[in-house]
Amino acid sequence: MNKLATRPASDGIYNPRKVLLSKKAEFLEALGINSHRLAGAARELDADPVQILQEESLHLGLNGVLYGQLRQVEDALDRLDLGEYGYCRGCNDPIAINRLRSVPWTKYCLECQEKVSSLALEEECRVGERN
Repeated sequence: MNKLATRPASDGIYNPRKVLLSKKAEFLEALGINSHRLAGAARELDADPVQILQEESLHLGLNGVLYGQLRQVEDALDRLDLGEYGYCRGCNDPIAINRLRSVPWTKYCLECQEKVSSLALEEECRVGERN
């Protein structure tokens, strides 16, 4: 069993599996609702085509974000099964419990997340320079 699952917290035991499964259900529900709205927007015959296109674009973008978050939650559940949950992928140190409570699917401690985000931003800028 993962050491983190039994780590005491101020309001009891932190149960990452329960938290992650709850988040997974939330994202699946939101994806379903958004997909339903996307299908409904396409059925409106009297609506302005530009407005329909804007709504479809908005819902497709939201679906992309929700699907990305769902994948991160599923990845965190996999790490939990492997006993790797709660440990930073960058430095292997335990991730602070407060960070896990606010972003339960995180792979990185705050320090490593800042480094990863900074590197991604640099790479994004370099790609933009090549164009």
